[in-house]
Amino acid sequence: MGYRHKGFTLIELLVVIAIIALLMGILMPALSKARKQGRDVYCLNNLRQLGVAVQMYTEEYDDFIPRALDNQQARWILVFTPFLGEQYRKIEDYRKVEIYQCPSFPRDGMGMNNVRNAEQTIDYVVNAWDFDNPGITNGQGGQQENDPTKLHAVQQTSQRIYLADNEAGDWRPVIRDRNQLDLASNLNILDVWSTTHLAYSDQGSGNLHRRVAQDRHRNKGCNNLFFDGHVEWLKAEDNTAFYWSGVNVR
Repeated sequence: MGYRHKGFTLIELLVVIAIIALLMGILMPALSKARKQGRDVYCLNNLRQLGVAVQMYTEEYDDFIPRALDNQQARWILVFTPFLGEQYRKIEDYRKVEIYQCPSFPRDGMGMNNVRNAEQTIDYVVNAWDFDNPGITNGQGGQQENDPTKLHAVQQTSQRIYLADNEAGDWRPVIRDRNQLDLASNLNILDVWSTTHLAYSDQGSGNLHRRVAQDRHRNKGCNNLFFDGHVEWLKAEDNTAFYWSGVNVR
């Protein structure tokens, strides 16, 4: 007499499905957190590599470091490329430099003029504050430095931010190519030189809106590359004008 194959009953199948759903519910948050932490580490590593490129650039160019992006001869996103590794030495299109892209930059939603954030190619903003004449009198001002600065002239390089996560919002421009980079650079909207640009400020309007990301990588904060080459995450409320201009005022 042959054996009869006994299949699963409906109750048994429902129990198995319920167990799988329970396990998925337990594992998905952990997997999502792991992916987010992976993106955080990737971005920090990108900034560290940029920090090395900064040091190499200053050695090659008599200790000078690029500041505001509207300086045609020394835009950080263009001049650092040859110092990021052999594979990037001959690249002319900055969009092909993976190190410049932050995987945690929001790819959903819209930027200025209803352009999708997914098309953003400028994921960082640069410190263009004039350290000698910061222009802060009432907590709302600021003076921009266009020309390259001697790195050794920067006071307390371990406490001065050079690059930080770019904010995403319907008031922020989405830069898709070199032509748009040129236009945005001339309008000074990718540089940080005012307290209104900082992470703790309100959205603002015109040229005085928030530019440093307020909520990136962790809740209410962003990653920063300092002039001495180290990287650090700071809470939005702690990312004050002191780290950008040397003046401790909000």
